[in-house]
Amino acid sequence: MTYLLFAVYLVLFSWLITRVKFIQQSGLPNYWLIGLFMLKVAAGVAYGWFYTTIPNYEQSADSWKFFFDAKSDTQLLYNDPLRYFTSIYDNPYDRDYRHLFSSVNSYWNDLKHTYMVKIVSLFNVFSGSRYYVNVIFYSFITFFGPIAFIRVMNDVFPDRKLLITCGTFLFPSFLFWSSGIHKDGLIFTYISLIVFVVYFGLKKNKLSIKDFLLVGLLLMLIFPVRNHVVLACIPGLFAWWIAEKFFKRKWIAFVGVTVLGTVAFFSAKYVHPKLDLPISIVLRNKDFIKLGGNSFLPQRKLEPTFTGFVQNAPQALNHTLVRPYVTEFLSPLYLASALEILLIWILVSVWFFRYTDNPYKHSVVQFLFLVSMVLLLLTGYIVPQLGAIVRYRAIFFPFILVPIIATISWKQNKLQ
Repeated sequence: MTYLLFAVYLVLFSWLITRVKFIQQSGLPNYWLIGLFMLKVAAGVAYGWFYTTIPNYEQSADSWKFFFDAKSDTQLLYNDPLRYFTSIYDNPYDRDYRHLFSSVNSYWNDLKHTYMVKIVSLFNVFSGSRYYVNVIFYSFITFFGPIAFIRVMNDVFPDRKLLITCGTFLFPSFLFWSSGIHKDGLIFTYISLIVFVVYFGLKKNKLSIKDFLLVGLLLMLIFPVRNHVVLACIPGLFAWWIAEKFFKRKWIAFVGVTVLGTVAFFSAKYVHPKLDLPISIVLRNKDFIKLGGNSFLPQRKLEPTFTGFVQNAPQALNHTLVRPYVTEFLSPLYLASALEILLIWILVSVWFFRYTDNPYKHSVVQFLFLVSMVLLLLTGYIVPQLGAIVRYRAIFFPFILVPIIATISWKQNKLQ
């Protein structure tokens, strides 16, 4: 029954993506859309299967844990719908909704898991609680993210559709980690939809109330999953808006907001002690250090001061943008990641010598670069496990690299 249901839904959604207007307006032919969707489904299936191959790990792998916990949640939906919807507010910490950025004894930290369980429990209604059938539903929802991003990039860099599409979908780590039933694909989709709304709103020189509400809704959907992404996006969106409205040299707005944001980050504690953001980063780093793991990366102790963060910045960027080295791989998966990083740096080097245009003159590219680098830097500060870093950083590769790919001169006669 599982195979039949999987085949029926795969055919149904493959047909549906060729009929959804938003997807059709990407300009990609139907056979491309269907092929890319099926590739995404295949990657999602591989993601789930991968965790079943690790001995004694399936029950604790996040993606499968969402699925197992969602089974009981689906039964709750059938038996007590009101309780199903109100249970999202359950708080075992004496109704204490503080500790917004804490990773222990925090309702907000637990909400990440609850959020994903609720989504999977709704999938279960239609799949009969079958993990691999759920992958199709998840792939359909998160298919809108890459399509939204492609539509923006196609408008920014005309006549580069094939390069942009391949650069968005086909980076191996992005395809793998954003296709599995986890938070990453949703985060990429939400950010891409925000970029789509703001870009075309600013292009029309009119961001409507509807646009603001939609952006606000998307930020609210991100917040329970990764609240620090919202904290990075809001200043970035503000910089993007003032860059378009008031600056001919748009980079000035982004530099100015970055400086002000940095000052606010280190100074908020003087407004209220509970707004000590540097110490929250240090505490989360300590929680990750306690986890240890086979891919643990020794790191310099992070001090909750401006000097401490500056001193640790090179190491943080090394972990997120350079590791793993080809010489230190621990498994075929790490070797693949090392080769991908090597390919990326070769690509950047090629761009440096053969770019046809400066992609960073566009405010949308500056926004994507700023937000991506801030979040990659935070990941490097907080997470010392290489395996987790490889997953967290994957969704930012298209944001940073597609503008580079789109502005490389690929014709041999240019080199000659």
